[in-house]
Amino acid sequence: MLSSRRTDARRNREVILRAADEAFAEDVDLVPLSEIARRSGLGRATVYRHFSDRYALGIAVAESKLHLLRELVAECDFIEVLEELFDEQISRRPLVRLFRELPPADQRRYAGQLVSVLAPGLREAQEAGAIRGDVGPDDLALICEMVEGALSSHLPVPGGVESVQRVVEVMLAGLRA
Repeated sequence: MLSSRRTDARRNREVILRAADEAFAEDVDLVPLSEIARRSGLGRATVYRHFSDRYALGIAVAESKLHLLRELVAECDFIEVLEELFDEQISRRPLVRLFRELPPADQRRYAGQLVSVLAPGLREAQEAGAIRGDVGPDDLALICEMVEGALSSHLPVPGGVESVQRVVEVMLAGLRA
């Protein structure tokens, strides 16, 4: 019986994370837990049992994304990894906004985790001669911050997201050796 409850709890957690990931891919300012409960088909109490607030849920979604990114670093061309990273940053605006609300120390900690996931792939790509040797792991966090600045700018950006995507392509081309 206890094993069955654990299995149900794991399944519910995965359903919640999938629903949250889908919601974070939409262009909304805020994704409340009540919306995640509705999308997942589970009760609010079940969602709150797994995640105390939207920050805890956002962090869990981001951790699952980091896990997938770690797998990509091990399996794919590093530029492809960065393309996926920036696609996620561009398409998951509510998740990024949620992270921007965290205290600066937490933001730095999560940026450090991202850099630690990317660093082995960067070094490997540099050793293979695919990426410029003068790019350091911390530069990757700065590039993410630059993309974020473009996405959250209050200046009118002709072409909107498409313009940011074009600039990301230019930056990625500039990383190649």
